[in-house]
Amino acid sequence: MKGKFDRLLRILNLLDRERACKPSMLAGELRVTERSVFRYVSSLREAGFPVVFDREKGTYAFENAFKLKKARLNVDETLALAMARKMLGTFGESFARAFDSLERKVLEVCSPCDGLLPSSALVLPTFPAGETPDLSKLLKAMTKASMDRSLVWMTYRSLYSGEETKREVEPYYLFFSPDGFWNLRAYCRMRDGWRTFSLDRVRSWQVLDRYFVPRIFADEVGQEFSRGFGSYLDGDSVRVVVQFTPQIRPYVARRIWHASQENRELPDGGIEMTFTTTGMEALKHWLFRWIPHVRVIEPEELRQEMKGALEAQLVRLREGKPKGKRVKGSASPP
Repeated sequence: MKGKFDRLLRILNLLDRERACKPSMLAGELRVTERSVFRYVSSLREAGFPVVFDREKGTYAFENAFKLKKARLNVDETLALAMARKMLGTFGESFARAFDSLERKVLEVCSPCDGLLPSSALVLPTFPAGETPDLSKLLKAMTKASMDRSLVWMTYRSLYSGEETKREVEPYYLFFSPDGFWNLRAYCRMRDGWRTFSLDRVRSWQVLDRYFVPRIFADEVGQEFSRGFGSYLDGDSVRVVVQFTPQIRPYVARRIWHASQENRELPDGGIEMTFTTTGMEALKHWLFRWIPHVRVIEPEELRQEMKGALEAQLVRLREGKPKGKRVKGSASPP
C-alpha cells in the first residue's frame, strides 16, 4: 500500500510541475508498466483530481490549470536554502549534486517565497586547498564509521612537523572549524588519548571490520566545545584575562568568542575579557591577531609565551629578509 501511495504522490507532483507526463515516461519514472500507470491515473480521478489526457500531445495534465496546494517557505527558510547551496557547493561536485537532488525534493512539496534575491546574489569566497584528499568520500566514510562505531586506520601527516604516522582511532564526530576545515574528533589508540584530526591532513584511510565501545556519548560533545577554543579541545581548563585598547574594542566586542566569556569595561574605554578554556593554542593564535592592541593579564605563563614570541619576531625583523626561494602563495616577510 505504501508503494502505491508513494507513486500516486509522485504522479501528482509531476503533473503539478506542468511536466509533459507521457504514459511511457511515467512508467519509467515509477518503474512500473504502462498498464499500472493507467490504473494509478484512474485512482486519482476517482479521488477527485482533475487529470485529463491530451490526445494530440499524448500526455497527462491537470485540467483548467489546477494546482496542488504546497507549503510555502518563508523568507528565512528560502534564504537558508540558498545559503546551503552556496556553502555545500564549496565541498566538491558530490555535495553539489546531493544538494541539487535534495532541493528538487523540497521544491516538489514547497514553494519558495517571492521577492527574495536568488542564490546568485550570495557570494561565498573560496580558495582551493593545497593537499585536500577526496573530501566527499572521506566525510562519508568517517560519518558512517562514527555512527557504526567502527575503528578506522589512517595515515596522518602532522601540520607542524610534516611527519607521517599510522594511527588506529575510534571516530566519534565531525565538526567544521572557524578556519574553514573539517575535523574528526577521535580517540587515538597509538597516543592513548583524545585527538582532533584535520581531514585535509589524512593521506589514506580504511574503515576496519572491528568495533569499539564508546568512551563518551552525544550529550558530552557539547561540553567539549563549551570548554575548547575554536577547533582546539584538548588540555586543562585555564582562566585567561586579556585587555584590549579602545581602538580595537569595536572589533573584538562585536561577537562572543567563547561560551565562558565575560566582558568588563575599562576606564580608558577599552574592554577586558575573561575566559576559562582548554584551547590555549587556538587562543594564542587569536591573541596575535590583535597585536599591538592586546595585553595578557593572566595567566603569567601565557604572558611569558607571548612576550617570547614577540621578542623572537623582533629579532627576525632586524635580520631582514631571509634568503631562499619564495613559496607560491606565501606572503613576503616584513
